[in-house]
Amino acid sequence: MPPKLQTPKDLNKKLQTLYSQAQHIKAYILEEDFSIEIKFKRLSEKEIIEHFELIRDWIEGLHHSSFDVKFHTVNYRSLGEQSIPKVLFFTREAFLKHLARENIFKRHIKLIDKSLEAFPKLKALFIQKPKLMMEYDEVWERLLLVCSYFIKFPKPNIYMRELEIEGIDTKFIESHKKVIDVILSVLLERETITLSQHGFEKRYGLKYDLPSIRFRILDEAYYIAGLSDISLPLNEFMTLDIACEKVFITENKINGLSFPNIKNAMVIFGLGYGVESLKDVLWLRDKKLYYWGDIDTHGFAILSQFRSYFSHTKSILMNEKILLDYQNMATKESPHKRFLGKLKYLTVEENEVFKKLKEDFYSKNFRLEQERIVMSTLMSL
Repeated sequence: MPPKLQTPKDLNKKLQTLYSQAQHIKAYILEEDFSIEIKFKRLSEKEIIEHFELIRDWIEGLHHSSFDVKFHTVNYRSLGEQSIPKVLFFTREAFLKHLARENIFKRHIKLIDKSLEAFPKLKALFIQKPKLMMEYDEVWERLLLVCSYFIKFPKPNIYMRELEIEGIDTKFIESHKKVIDVILSVLLERETITLSQHGFEKRYGLKYDLPSIRFRILDEAYYIAGLSDISLPLNEFMTLDIACEKVFITENKINGLSFPNIKNAMVIFGLGYGVESLKDVLWLRDKKLYYWGDIDTHGFAILSQFRSYFSHTKSILMNEKILLDYQNMATKESPHKRFLGKLKYLTVEENEVFKKLKEDFYSKNFRLEQERIVMSTLMSL
């Protein structure tokens, strides 16, 4: 087998990779010397003899390339002295010149110097993520303008569409949320950032489109202005506090629409994992809460999630008896999307069913969707 030889094409590819890693940027910020040394594998006498023409052509190609290759003399027993490639060495200037990146580097360091002058805290970010500014160099100055605004006006409490930053349109911010978040996480004081999974708007104090909560009032005595099926933004729903005693939460939209009339009760539906949006609805704490979801791994995961907010929640129609009664109606849960972790907020009985589901006790990837259960079963509870 011929030896693996680093051709000029291979070397160029390696230099391009090294450039993309931006270590030359990091060295500049740290005020350190930067150089690159690529060593060539030492060739054995046997390799040269067996692949003489291949190696000769390779060395000839390196001689005629634009690389400044350092050779060393090796004295082989039968071949005598041979001049063999030893190392490829680049200073930063030679490295950038070879890749025709001198002017780009000058632009980059100008952006770095300007950035650090305005925001010294960015030094840590540049060291940690030296590629960041390179990746966004064409828009970097505009990104800093956006960040400057949030530093001057933390938590502005307006919609993104209302932001007025000279030279910046809100579509630019929308399409660069991720990198702006990275920069602001360094520049802003921790207390001005809301730690949340709800995205950029909530983290930086912007208004955003709140989820809508859809519910039905199941007792005519509690209708609102004659209305029973209502959808409200979360902030308005939080202030509602319907006087009914019982609140049902069901995962499936159609089940919510089909839910039978029940005295002193209402049903909230269609949220799935979005039940998180209900966690700060304080008036729910004083209600009798019932959760009904699919009998599958995610159904129990959502139940556990909801019960972590409201510990007094009871599950309905999510037990082994229902599972066995409707076993012939079962479908299969996607094997790659099942929830196989541990759940902290299940009862002993619920956890036993959840464990059996994970272990395929009933059947492979067993799933009983709640819409398979006839609605009259609710009335027998």
